[in-house]
Amino acid sequence: MKFLLLFILVSCSNLFYYPSKVPYFNPHKFVEKVEDIWMKSKDGTNLNAWWMPTQKLPSKGTIVFFHGNAENLSSHFLNLAWITHEGYNLFIFDYRGYGASEGSVNQKGIYEDSFAALEKGHDLHLKTSPQGKFIVYGQSLGGIVSLRALADWQYTNKVNLIVQDSTFTSYQDIAFDKLKGFWLTFLISPLAYVLVSDEFASDKIISKIKNPLLVISGEKDFVVPFKFSQELYKNSKSERKWFWEIKDGRHSDVFAFNEFKYRKQFLLFLETI
Repeated sequence: MKFLLLFILVSCSNLFYYPSKVPYFNPHKFVEKVEDIWMKSKDGTNLNAWWMPTQKLPSKGTIVFFHGNAENLSSHFLNLAWITHEGYNLFIFDYRGYGASEGSVNQKGIYEDSFAALEKGHDLHLKTSPQGKFIVYGQSLGGIVSLRALADWQYTNKVNLIVQDSTFTSYQDIAFDKLKGFWLTFLISPLAYVLVSDEFASDKIISKIKNPLLVISGEKDFVVPFKFSQELYKNSKSERKWFWEIKDGRHSDVFAFNEFKYRKQFLLFLETI
């Protein structure tokens, strides 16, 4: 029995964090300029980030990118690197334990890391494009992490748009969903609500956030099922909110297929907010 409980606990934890120290892609091959940034989390943990300022001036704004649960920023930046050629700055960072960032990843730690990223990203934005739009983009794990932090950040009212791409709002709910879908853990899947913490989830605080909100989800997302994005959108109290239901879309691939149709649509959308 003890072994089974340990297996469940490890299975639940592994749903969320797959950090890697491996450098995946050279950013200089995809963007014109990259600055290596270091910042400190609340507890002093050193965090690494990349600042990719657009060379197409004047800048239209800045996107702070909260990436997903696997690998590190050296792979995830590719999701939005293209937007630096369209007049937007990109700021992406690694949570503790990922890439060159120090420490070990955990819920409380990445919640604290979020504030360092938001502060630094906003600082750089004010220095380079104060008249432009300030956008926070959370993808997969980065969605729940960014939304939770924005509920408590002192400058959330300065955010022109929050994007939640292929994400969820409760660690417990998605852990239950994953355990329920595996034959070995099906019967004990309710234990997800005991073994997994929702202290830093976003489902209980989403009503506090009134900023314009764009939710994106693929109909065929088998990593974070479509229903979780639907719930997020439904529970949001934002007066201006949009839901992009990507037909045949899978996990976090909105800008990578369909002849880049959604890249063009996203750029047009940003002009309207």
